[in-house]
Amino acid sequence: MPRILPNTTQIIKLNGERITRTYTAEVINKIEQGKNKSHSGVAIEFDLTFYGLDQDGFLNFRMEVQKRFLLNEKLTIIRKADKAQNIALKVASINDILEFKADKSFKLNKVLNTKEIRQKWRDVKIDLLEEYPDLLKMASDFDWQLQDDNIQQVFLQDNFYQFFFSNIFYQEFENKKPIQQSKVVSNALGTINIPIIEKKKITKQDIGFTKVVITSDAEMDIDHQLFPLAKLNGFLGKLPTNPGDKHTLDFEYKGSYKAKPQYGLVTKGKLNYSFEVKDLYKKATTITFNLEKDE
Repeated sequence: MPRILPNTTQIIKLNGERITRTYTAEVINKIEQGKNKSHSGVAIEFDLTFYGLDQDGFLNFRMEVQKRFLLNEKLTIIRKADKAQNIALKVASINDILEFKADKSFKLNKVLNTKEIRQKWRDVKIDLLEEYPDLLKMASDFDWQLQDDNIQQVFLQDNFYQFFFSNIFYQEFENKKPIQQSKVVSNALGTINIPIIEKKKITKQDIGFTKVVITSDAEMDIDHQLFPLAKLNGFLGKLPTNPGDKHTLDFEYKGSYKAKPQYGLVTKGKLNYSFEVKDLYKKATTITFNLEKDE
């Protein structure tokens, strides 16, 4: 008789040391629309400090950006920024310090220092409008995004934070059966957000379960009540299509985390995803992060 192997469930415990760790990260976006191509890239170095559990069982963290650079298409630092790049750097500075809660799986739950973020934005807005009076509409959009009713979603649905806060700890990985998690890709096409279903599973591990690779893929959640079909049709209608042509939206998503379960840490992460209307439009994003001092 063939030997029946028991189900094996692996659980990665999150590191509980109350110390500061340094990470580097990059976020790269490339857009192709006909013959037009655009690129944006940012690299950051930040410290992440764990302060322990609160009375509700959430983990308290502080993230502080030490360095932020814009990157060109060759992924080298832009030394002389243009107007749009200067604006991007100034606006991004309002997020230099984040205090937040995460759950035990290391999923972002709530940003705590929203008052400080709004105050910093008010200071930045004054400087921006003095230098660039034509940014009034953009400033009004940011005012709306940072209101009490909206600010949490801005961070909870941010593509970098969703990936970095990996949501893999204390999850039950049973053999190679994937765990499913619902997410939203922000600004997937233009400003359109698209809900997805992500599947993660352990694909590599050593005998002692000291080095693990978790990979992920995803599909669009077309049955989600917030799937933006009307907005997507409107976006497609603005592309140079011909009457009667049929087009599909193709979605690719591949991610990976390298983890060391004995330390309860993810040491590297990489995510590539893209949305494409063939021959008309493509947006591709790459997100990476690294723990600078590996245990």
